Amino acid sequence: RRQSTAVAYLEMARGRSNLHIIAEAPVLSLEIKGRRVECVRYRKDKQTHEARGQEVVLSAGVYRTPQILMLSGIGPTAALERLAIPVVHPLEGIGANYQDHAVVAMTFEGRTDFREDWVVPRFRLIVKSNSSLPCGNLHINMRPPTEVQGIKRMLPVTAHLLEQRNRGHVSLASADPDELPIIEANMLEHPDDLAAMRSALQFIHDLVQHESMWAYYGPIIQPGPKDDWATFARSTYTSYHHGVGTCMMGPATNPMAVVDQRLRVHGMDNLWVADASTMPTVTHANTNLTAIMIGERASDFIKAAD
Repeated sequence: RRQSTAVAYLEMARGRSNLHIIAEAPVLSLEIKGRRVECVRYRKDKQTHEARGQEVVLSAGVYRTPQILMLSGIGPTAALERLAIPVVHPLEGIGANYQDHAVVAMTFEGRTDFREDWVVPRFRLIVKSNSSLPCGNLHINMRPPTEVQGIKRMLPVTAHLLEQRNRGHVSLASADPDELPIIEANMLEHPDDLAAMRSALQFIHDLVQHESMWAYYGPIIQPGPKDDWATFARSTYTSYHHGVGTCMMGPATNPMAVVDQRLRVHGMDNLWVADASTMPTVTHANTNLTAIMIGERASDFIKAAD
């Protein structure tokens, strides 16, 4: 059974004498001297504090990890100079290589007597947009009915594209750590990705139109009869919340790599990143388990480095 890491890991460790948890304390930046992080600056109760230690592990996620690094002067030179942030360690790949799973929904009329137990919880189909692919690149999810007063009962079916050929970007909006970063997802920009999503919508349409589904699904509501499906997908897609890649792993010879194969930031002695931002490409599945594995491996690497 899937569990939160707060339950599976943190609850068991709360009583350890070498663990001190400071809650509701956003990290502002890292203080860098040479190849080492000297301290972590954070805010607690409207006051700025510093935490010091031999090793620093940044695990703030695909959006906040690159933001914290850039606010600390680690990142693309031109982007930092534009915001008058002193460059202490140039790494061009920070914030680049962003990927996620695009999600597009088709909505159909549903029967008024539709029962919730007709939809199997978490049921999904795994589909190939092209038979030549080595594995499925799409999830098709049958969703429970949605009701809005004054509107017919709606039954959505969602298509989830499990790959992204082009790349997005996460960048700083300003040097203010309280301002959210700019996320340029760029999903469904590549023609192959758009074609794959369009094929998924066609699959859903054909599936629901099959006579075995007539007892459950009525006419299509969205997209409309005059809508181009590719345009509809591009204008309505959302995220599967599986963002990765903004501090990607790779060899030092790759100018866009941020961490090495042991999750240590290139050019730094005591700074590691342990979250989904290190994944070079998005998985063909939920990223949760992979992110947990990254945390497990990070602990092994850091202990081995001591």
